[in-house]
Amino acid sequence: MGYPQGLPPVAAWAQQRGWRVAWGVPAEVLDQLPGPPFHAFRRRSVPVVLAGWFQGMPALAVQVDFTSKRSRSTGSSYSAGTGSFVGTSQTSEKAVITGAVVLEMPSPVPELVLDEDRDVLDDVLDLFSFNRSRDVFQGKPVDIGPASLGIYHAAGASPEYVRAVLAPQRIQWLYGNGLGPSPATNLGPVRFRLSGRKLIVWAGRTFDQPVVLDALLTTALEILRWIPPAALRDPAAAEADRQHVPLSHLRIAFAQ
Repeated sequence: MGYPQGLPPVAAWAQQRGWRVAWGVPAEVLDQLPGPPFHAFRRRSVPVVLAGWFQGMPALAVQVDFTSKRSRSTGSSYSAGTGSFVGTSQTSEKAVITGAVVLEMPSPVPELVLDEDRDVLDDVLDLFSFNRSRDVFQGKPVDIGPASLGIYHAAGASPEYVRAVLAPQRIQWLYGNGLGPSPATNLGPVRFRLSGRKLIVWAGRTFDQPVVLDALLTTALEILRWIPPAALRDPAAAEADRQHVPLSHLRIAFAQ
């Protein structure tokens, strides 16, 4: 698909679909979006946010650039000023990119999160490196057996609900042998969250290539089909929805 000349591809993508764009959004905006994946690390920036409609539903797309820092000991050196040896360390930084789309469904469903499985030791190191201020530890997952592929961590309102949604063939499709579910682009392993009226789908990709947005939105449509009818009648659905505000109420300064 060709885009108008002079516009960044993601802006041209938004223009063609009647979506609004906000550049260089203050990270505090993410406080309006509780829970994963918007608070993975404490240090973060938001290069771009897009908002519009998709298949009759309010939709949002957010790119978050996280920074993770780690320090390691490199030994010790003699300090003439103190007349003693002092420890030395080296700090390294790692960029963690998250591109996420949010769809606002007509009816709420209970909470369910399929995220990457984190190593407990990494969580401890992140704690001492002040990398995480929320969800410092993942907690015990729902046992979905081999369906986790050894890379996913599943949690939700009830084990029965989680297993009804996360059938093994569905997780295999999301993973796509490490390439993700889209034949158009390499998303990498895709994660998602059902929470009240929100469906959030994310991957470790920027929005520099608009095909990433198309792939995430198409993936979200497929995930909607996985929701069992009983979930719409579950009292836990309304409880999950109480933590969120409608997308139309988010305070974001979009370009005119």
